[in-house]
Amino acid sequence: MNMLITFNIYLVYGLAFFAIFFAILFQDLSKSRIRIAEALPILAVFGLIHGLHEWSELYLEMYEHEYRLTTALHTFQVIKLWLSYIALGAFAWKMLDITRWHYVLWVKRFAVVVILMFFVSLFVRYGYDDYTAYLRNTANQIRWIFGLGAGVLSGVAIYSYANELETEGHGASLPFKMTGVALICYGFSAGVLLVELGLWVLFVRTLCATAILVSLWYALRIFDQERNSQIESALQQSLQYAKLKELGELTSAVAHEIKTPLSSAMMSCDLLEHHLPENELHQRQLDRIRYGLERAAEISHEVLNYAHHRPIKRDDVKLSSAIKSAVSLNQYRLESFTLTENFDDNLHVLGDAGLLEEVFTNLLANAIDACTQEQRISIASYQDKLNAIIAISDSGCGITEDVIEKATKPFFTTKPKGEGTGMGLAIAKQIVLQHSGELVLYNTEQGLTVEVRIPRKMS
Repeated sequence: MNMLITFNIYLVYGLAFFAIFFAILFQDLSKSRIRIAEALPILAVFGLIHGLHEWSELYLEMYEHEYRLTTALHTFQVIKLWLSYIALGAFAWKMLDITRWHYVLWVKRFAVVVILMFFVSLFVRYGYDDYTAYLRNTANQIRWIFGLGAGVLSGVAIYSYANELETEGHGASLPFKMTGVALICYGFSAGVLLVELGLWVLFVRTLCATAILVSLWYALRIFDQERNSQIESALQQSLQYAKLKELGELTSAVAHEIKTPLSSAMMSCDLLEHHLPENELHQRQLDRIRYGLERAAEISHEVLNYAHHRPIKRDDVKLSSAIKSAVSLNQYRLESFTLTENFDDNLHVLGDAGLLEEVFTNLLANAIDACTQEQRISIASYQDKLNAIIAISDSGCGITEDVIEKATKPFFTTKPKGEGTGMGLAIAKQIVLQHSGELVLYNTEQGLTVEVRIPRKMS
């Protein structure tokens, strides 16, 4: 009866760790922006190796009457125990890189010192004790250092990281916290409690292993949600790209057809000016014709820029550098302005630096034009969960809500006739959309604020 209970406990015990391995294995973590995705494969390896270790212990327990526990077999037991906990230690080490503890370096140094002391102990104790006692003491040290230490450290690290998940906007912090608590409990049960104390120790370890599996199973749903969100976003971008491509081909063809007669009309205007006698009325009419043609050519050029939908680069862009470049391009217009800058220098996105600089330059130019009385502009960049936010605020009088709704549409402008084509914000919005972001306009007490929201690069 006792052997039957032992068999069932070991069976569930090892099965729980195998299930942890397969639960992580069957998750597509390759495109995840959640940082713990980098460490989970190591936890899966621990589950596989530790499951094999526990089931091999079950085999030895069941057939101990058929063989004698030799020194070589005892050594093998200690080594496979060590290998399984090394994987847990590697997971804890990786989790330290993911968390944002201020004293990670000191924790790592302490861990290295402890591990070095363990190796020194292996060499110092060898030959002084009976080999059986040597192996027993080594197994106890492995459980304390690699079982208890790695289990508690990885559990605390996961618990701490769960709070960051809420800050970054992923959610699902509770299942990860429960996984951390379960790992801590397993670390204590594996490191402090010895099997010699009774069958209840195996039962406690099995409960802890099952708790890790169940909580991790719920925690891994966050990757399914993220994957669904990525698929929806990719589908929307694909539909938008197809629509813009079709629109771009049409507008590009129209713009090209318009440019040819415009160029011809400009040349004819120049020729006519040379053949007509000098007359103020004639010159005034020619200037009006030339101005109209130039405006038509400018609008045609803007339409071509808007219609030219090309794939963007996906480089690592430091946003503060792109914003500073835009400020530098508008420096001559900002000489009389009070400019407030508040940048997060650690904020990065994946995108096209040149196109993003074009967006910031355009928005900054608009902010300058809006400041007719007080000449104050503020630029800020900061992190808001998964997004990088760039906010440009002016001290103008703002705009009405109905104008805000139309502001990013092509050819809409509030500037006096002849001073703008109304394509600047439309092109800026198009570029931001290509970066999977959004352009948001809203009024504040100081004036108008334009926010560029782009998914940030995960560190």
